[in-house]
Amino acid sequence: KGIWRQVGRNEPKWVAATDQDRYRRGIYVIWRRAAPYPSFVNFDGPDRSSCVVGRPRTNTPLQALTLLNDPAYVEMALGLAIRILREHPNADEAQRLSGAFQIVLARQPDEQESSRLLAFYRERKAHLQAHPQEAQQLVRGNSFPMPDDPLSLTSSSTDIELSAWFYVANVLLNLDETITKD
Repeated sequence: KGIWRQVGRNEPKWVAATDQDRYRRGIYVIWRRAAPYPSFVNFDGPDRSSCVVGRPRTNTPLQALTLLNDPAYVEMALGLAIRILREHPNADEAQRLSGAFQIVLARQPDEQESSRLLAFYRERKAHLQAHPQEAQQLVRGNSFPMPDDPLSLTSSSTDIELSAWFYVANVLLNLDETITKD
């Protein structure tokens, strides 16, 4: 917020799109030399002052923080959680996790990945059941456009389920395998 604000100037203000333009590719991101788009900086995007044939490959804590907290990535994780629940409405947790792995990594989880992520899912779900206001804030309190009822179900248990899968989706989208696709 306020990244484009320059002291002493009457500059235009950045207003995030709320229509279909919101989901356009990164090629349409507006560039400002004085305030580059933070995700591009954190992920070694060239500064456009010269042609770059190959980008350097780094792995820094700022990248992990961006993937976990940047509003664009939070929105992507929530979108993935909605997709997991929509595409697997009657599936159990393990089947949903397998579906999520297939979507994100184009493979099935191994036994260790599956057990660790299912334990994480259950821990998050138990926490959210004890604190349902956190689930409601996550699902309905964000600044990005969301349907009133993303799963066509209205209940606090839906918010809890969706929020628990959001955390799993956030982990999957933050994996090195997801980002670099070795």
